[in-house]
Amino acid sequence: MRCRNRRVVDRPLRACPDATSMNENSSARSPLTSPVTLHSALLAAAVLLLAVLGVVTQLSLDTANRNEVQRALRDTERNTQKLAVRVGEVLDRVDQTTLLVKSLHETGNPMSLSGLRAAGLVTLDTTRALLITDRRGVVQESTSPDVALNLADEDDFKRHLHDPALGLSIGAPQPDHLNGGWMLPVMRRLTHDGQFDGVVVAMLDPGSLTKGFDHGEAPGTVITVIGLDNINRSRRLDGSISFGEKVDAQKVLQRSREIRETLQPFYSQVDGTARFFTALPIDRYPMVAVVAVSADAVTAGYQQTRLRLLGWSAAVALLIVFGTLVLWRQARGLDSSRREARRAKALYVATLDGSLDALWLMRAERDASGQAHDFVITDANRRAGAMLGLDPAAMIGRRATELVPSIREDGLLDLLLTVLQRQKPMDVEAQAVATSMRGRWMHFQVVPVEEGVALITRDIDDRKRAEGQLADIARRDALTQLPNRRHFEEQLELAAARAQRSGRPMALVYLDLDGFKRVNDTLGHEAGDRLLISVALRLTACVRVTDLVSRLGGDEFTVILEESGTAEDRLQLCERILAQLSEPHLLAGQATVSTPSLGMAVYLPGESLDSLRKRADGAMYDAKRAGKACLRIAASASAVG
Repeated sequence: MRCRNRRVVDRPLRACPDATSMNENSSARSPLTSPVTLHSALLAAAVLLLAVLGVVTQLSLDTANRNEVQRALRDTERNTQKLAVRVGEVLDRVDQTTLLVKSLHETGNPMSLSGLRAAGLVTLDTTRALLITDRRGVVQESTSPDVALNLADEDDFKRHLHDPALGLSIGAPQPDHLNGGWMLPVMRRLTHDGQFDGVVVAMLDPGSLTKGFDHGEAPGTVITVIGLDNINRSRRLDGSISFGEKVDAQKVLQRSREIRETLQPFYSQVDGTARFFTALPIDRYPMVAVVAVSADAVTAGYQQTRLRLLGWSAAVALLIVFGTLVLWRQARGLDSSRREARRAKALYVATLDGSLDALWLMRAERDASGQAHDFVITDANRRAGAMLGLDPAAMIGRRATELVPSIREDGLLDLLLTVLQRQKPMDVEAQAVATSMRGRWMHFQVVPVEEGVALITRDIDDRKRAEGQLADIARRDALTQLPNRRHFEEQLELAAARAQRSGRPMALVYLDLDGFKRVNDTLGHEAGDRLLISVALRLTACVRVTDLVSRLGGDEFTVILEESGTAEDRLQLCERILAQLSEPHLLAGQATVSTPSLGMAVYLPGESLDSLRKRADGAMYDAKRAGKACLRIAASASAVG
C-alpha cells in the first residue's frame, strides 16, 4: 500500500456491538436474558445506529458540499487565469505602442500618430484615443479631437514629471465628459536629452479588460480587475459594468487563499453578497484578476442533495427509534428477546448493506501478554465482500492477515493497530495492491470501536485520475499542447542536475519567430494561432524524442537538448530547425513565411539556470539583430553566474 495522505481526526469514540453476538443461539442462557441487560443493549444499539447514521449523513453532506465548492473553485481558477491572460495581452499591446512612440521620440525620428497608424505600427482596437503632450502637459497631438487639451493637473502626469524611473503607469478610471462612458489612462514618460519632455497616453476603454467574460456565467458572477492601488478598473456583474470602486487588493488576494483552504465564502466589500472567488496577480502589471461566483449559485445543487439526505436520514432515524421502542416493549420474555435480537440484527445488516462504502468490523486478537497482533472479522457488508471477491458470510471469523496476507507488508495492519492503540480515527489514501481493485486509489478510514476497529473503504480512483489530469493541464500550453513555461522551468532544473551528475553536455535553444506580429496584423489572430501550431509540430518533428520542446508564450519557444553530443551535432540540429521552420506555412489560403531566430547556449558545470537562460536568450536576440533565419551560439566565457 502506497500511502499518499494520512491524517488523524479527533472524533467522539462510539461503542459498536460485536456482530458475532447476534449470531449466537438466542436460546442459550446468557446475561442477555436479563431484561435490564437487554434493555441496555437495545438502547446502546439504537444510540450507535443513530450515531452512525448521523456521522454517515454528516460525512456525506460535508463531502457533497466540499465537492461542489471545489468544482466551483476549479472553474473560477480557470476563468481567472483566462482573464489575467486577456488583461495582460491588452496591456502588452498598449505597452508596445507607447514604447514605439517613446523610442521614435527620443531617437529624434518622431512620426505623427496618424503616420504611425497609416504605417500599421499602431492599432486602436481597445484604445479610444492616443495622445502626446509636451513637458507642460499641453496635448500636442491626438488621434481623437474629443480629449482634454491639458493634462498638467493629472496625478499620473505629475508622477511621470517627478519620477524618471517610472515606467508604464495605469491610472484610475475617469469619466469621459465629452463622449460619455469611462476612460482608463495608460501613460509613459517621454524624454529629450535626458530631460522630461511630456508623456504619451493611451485612453483605454476599461470595459475592454473584462469584455466577454460574463457570457454564460451563473447569475451573480462578478468579473473584476483591481489595481494594487486598491482601485477597481473594471467590474462586471449580470450585464452591468462599474469602475473606480475602492477595493483592498491585498485583502482580496489573502481571502482568495483562505477560501481555497477553508472552502468558506467571503462577503463582498462592494455589495455584501457572499461569494467564492479566485484572485490571481497579472504578470508584469500591478493588477489583480478576480472571478467570483455567488455562494447561492455554487451550493444550489448541494442544497437539494442536503434536503434529500436529511429526509432519508430522518426517515431512517425514525425507523431506528420506532424499532427500538417496539423491541423495548417486547423484551419481557425469552421469546420477545429473540424477536428483538432478530429485528436489531436485520436493521443492523440493512444499514451496513445499504452503505455505498465497504465496511469491515474487526475484533482485536491478542497474545498471552495482551498485545494485539491481528484482527478477526466480526462483520462485513456486501460492498466489502465484492471488493475481496468473497461472500460476506465467508469472511466472518477469519483473521485479517488470512484474508489479505499483504497487509503486513503494505502498512495497513500497522494502521489498524495504531488506531486501536491511540483510540483515534485515522484516514489514509492509498492504492489497493491485493484485491480485484489492484492499482485503484482507495480511501481508508479506520475508526476505533469496542475491542477492535471498523474499516471503511471507498473507491476514489476517478477523483485521483481527475486530479492528475488537472495537474497535466496546468503544465501544458492550451494552444499548441506543448509544455508551458511552468513545465519548462521544472524540466530545465532536472536536466541541469542530470547533466551536472553525468558530465554529458546539455544545451538550451531559444527560438523566436520573425514577422509574427505582421502575420497577426495582416491575416488575423486566428492565422497567427495556426502558425504557432504549425511551428510547434515542425519543431517537435526536428528534435529527438528525448528533447523537450516548450512554448514560453507569444511566439517564443525553447528546446532542451540533453546529451546533445558534439558541437557539430548541435549545429546540425539547429540548421535543421532553421530549414524546416523557414519553409512556407499555408495560412488563410496563402503561403506565408515566418522564419525563426535561434539562440543556443551550452550548459556549463556549476552554472545557474538564470545565467543559462540569459545566455540563450541573449544569443537569440543577437540572431534577430543579425537578420532573419539566423542562429547565434552564446559564448561560454560569460557562463557561471
